[in-house]
Amino acid sequence: MKRNFFISAICTLVVITFSFFISGFKIINNNNEVSLPSEWKFKTGDASDFSKPEFNDSEWSNITVGSPWESKGYDNYNGIAWYRTKVIIPSYLKNEESIISALQLLLGQIDDDNQTFINGKLIGSTQGYDKQRVYFLPYHLIKWDKENTIAVRVDDSGGNGGMISGPYSIGGKLHLSDIVSISDNNQIPYASADKTEFSKKIIFDFKVPVKSLAGTISVRVFNPATQKVVFTDQQNITIGIDADSSYQVKVKIKEPGTYFIDGWFSNKIISDTLKFGTLYTYIPIPRIHEKQPQPSVKLMIPEKTNPIELENIKLGGYLEERLKANLVERLLKIDETGILECYYRRPGKQTWVGEYVGKYLHAASRAWKYSKNPELRTQMDRIIDVLIACQKEDGYLGTYLPQNYWTHWDVWAHKYNMLGLLSYYSATGYKPALEASKKMANLMCRTFGEGKRQQNIVESSGHMGMASTSILEPMTELYRFTGDKKYLDFCNYIIKAYDSKNGPKIISTLTTVGKVDKTANAKAYEMLSNLTGIVKLYQLTGNKKLLAAADIAWNDIAKKKLYITGTTSEHEYFRGDFFLPADNDAHIGEGCVTTTWLQFCQALYNLTGHAKYITEIEKSIYNHLLAAENPKTGCVSYYTALQGTKPYRCTIDAHCCLASIPRGIAAIPELAFTKKVETGFNINLYTPGQFTSKIKANGGKKAVAVKCSLKTVFPASGQIDIKISPETTTAFRVALIVPLWCNDFIAEVNGKLLKGTPGTYLNIDKTWSKNSIIKVSFKPKQKVIVGGISYPNSIAFKLGPQVLAVDQALNPHIKNLDELTFDNKALITTSVKTLLPKDWFGSQVFNVKAIYNGKPADVVLVPFADAGQTGGEVRVWVKK
Repeated sequence: MKRNFFISAICTLVVITFSFFISGFKIINNNNEVSLPSEWKFKTGDASDFSKPEFNDSEWSNITVGSPWESKGYDNYNGIAWYRTKVIIPSYLKNEESIISALQLLLGQIDDDNQTFINGKLIGSTQGYDKQRVYFLPYHLIKWDKENTIAVRVDDSGGNGGMISGPYSIGGKLHLSDIVSISDNNQIPYASADKTEFSKKIIFDFKVPVKSLAGTISVRVFNPATQKVVFTDQQNITIGIDADSSYQVKVKIKEPGTYFIDGWFSNKIISDTLKFGTLYTYIPIPRIHEKQPQPSVKLMIPEKTNPIELENIKLGGYLEERLKANLVERLLKIDETGILECYYRRPGKQTWVGEYVGKYLHAASRAWKYSKNPELRTQMDRIIDVLIACQKEDGYLGTYLPQNYWTHWDVWAHKYNMLGLLSYYSATGYKPALEASKKMANLMCRTFGEGKRQQNIVESSGHMGMASTSILEPMTELYRFTGDKKYLDFCNYIIKAYDSKNGPKIISTLTTVGKVDKTANAKAYEMLSNLTGIVKLYQLTGNKKLLAAADIAWNDIAKKKLYITGTTSEHEYFRGDFFLPADNDAHIGEGCVTTTWLQFCQALYNLTGHAKYITEIEKSIYNHLLAAENPKTGCVSYYTALQGTKPYRCTIDAHCCLASIPRGIAAIPELAFTKKVETGFNINLYTPGQFTSKIKANGGKKAVAVKCSLKTVFPASGQIDIKISPETTTAFRVALIVPLWCNDFIAEVNGKLLKGTPGTYLNIDKTWSKNSIIKVSFKPKQKVIVGGISYPNSIAFKLGPQVLAVDQALNPHIKNLDELTFDNKALITTSVKTLLPKDWFGSQVFNVKAIYNGKPADVVLVPFADAGQTGGEVRVWVKK
């Protein structure tokens, strides 16, 4: 077997610009290390001179590093700030025979992004608050035995900011991992079933240039499910600038499964061993005898409504186009390496990166049940198999190394993996997905609890433990599928843990204080995740305190914390009543919050069948949910401002919402139509489409197959023809939602006119025969909304369910949107689609008379969900 060796000297920091190359083999004295001062100079704001050593910072404030600047008197400051310190670097740290001609600089964690300078020269930059900063000070930039200036520019986008934790030092013991890392070509080699020979190239990535480094590499290729080793090898190699080399493995494999490669590289000069593990290849595993499972545990508090089976629904019109865009542009283009490599190449690059694959599976399972897209199914199958293959024998399926288990977002990743695996199991019946979920849950039950050797779950994550305790939701689902009481006991343990010393006290605070912004630390995403689980646990136990807390939270959010576009949160937190700033700097409507708010509403709607939840669901769907994903590209906004450009991003790096928004969009079909548990069905969204399902009839005494179709061009029109065809003539209820935003809602049935009351269901109880027709008509209201305490001198327009917006890309004559004013009595008129660019996604466009720079102007409006798709600046709130 022929093997070639080459080196890929990739510098992951700016230190690639260093001009030093050393080939010696003696390392620096392990004890040679200088601690940095704990007190630095500090200033908010930005200027290029701040990095220069001659800059006079004597007027700056003093600040202690190692904690967020918010704890040092800079409450709620988000933006750029500088830290500066001076340090004498003794010449005895210099070792001319070291492998590298540089000293390590350790700066710990910095929130969020930073650039670091030594004596005015940039030596490194890093993005992401959860990464350890390790830079190198090249000898030629150091002033030996003299004062050196270290300056750190920090850019904080929200939450805590600054140099939040150490260590802070120069020098110290050198490890192989400080110099070089081992990777592959960063591609997952998925194979067809008939392929048998596979190869993998191993690459050495240098963080600083090294001329040559001799060592031994050992590898093995194995199947973790069977523990069968199919290949082993050991080679002496030399790597470095003077040894252009790589290591390649070729193996013949015939059996289906997921195969991993483990490797070790050791060097006699540096005592430690560099280890790596990665996916070698995946050979498709056949799916046989699959059957969609049913829960084994009945709910103590049954639901009033259930979704129509997704495979029996077909939508059309605007919502269907958005569903297709979500499938084709987002889910089918998911970065498979990006969501999986944190498992097969631990640790992950971000502390929360483990959530992505579970979120993908949660969305994709729904999208596949609805679309039956074969390409999506193939993609899901291989992602599931690779993920399961990464699970440890004890059930661990996180992205951390053992010394960091159960810190930060570790339980959170398990929560989303359980949710994703159970969603896939529910859709396909693939039992290994259920078994992997059980193994994770068993590990949770062993690790957390009130026993002597167990940990308190609220101590395992930030946000007062709410990230970890949100595992409540998938635990309730697992209990329903298995009936294993220990999972229900664990759910009840979580509720008890809320009130532990450092716990979030969600139930007790909501039922006494009654405000989400006064509960725990008010972090919206994590709290909503818990609230969804609380509703589902109530259905299993009947504990009325759980439902009371959820009701209080929902009412507080819906009435006092919600933007007109159906989202909540500012800088990811619940804020005071009606405080709703809407520009980009406010970081409003985190995509994860929008989706989880939708899920919370859905859980309460399924439980109660109340129309008020559909009102909020529809508002979110037609506005903030769809506004957060660009239908042209599939890119997603982390925060989706009402004022400014939509900052769409396509990569998952530090972008949890890229995985959340597709989950919300994939849920639309199961929200459009629902079955009433007692009798009949509900129509919740007036979209063209159809469904077929078994419906309870004759007062719930029998089930009858019913086909229902809707013909409409809604939301462009309030005319809907509904055709109902049961397999036999029978009696049941058809409940039509009467939106709050409409006038004159009339349903005509057999010549009889029925009038609906906005905000309720119009219930039609009758005996239906084949091809029965309901003709629905209503007039969407044009509503002028006043900006409230955040925008007291501005207004917004809403037409039917849709909030409208000015997109500057469609109004090139409006150079400055801040100089635009609306008359609060202005009438919006429908315009022709020719006003839109040919490649514009969407067909609705409106005109309104306005004033610009003191002169009358015609302005084009589009739905907020469509605005900004071509990069134009957007305004929902416009001065009146």
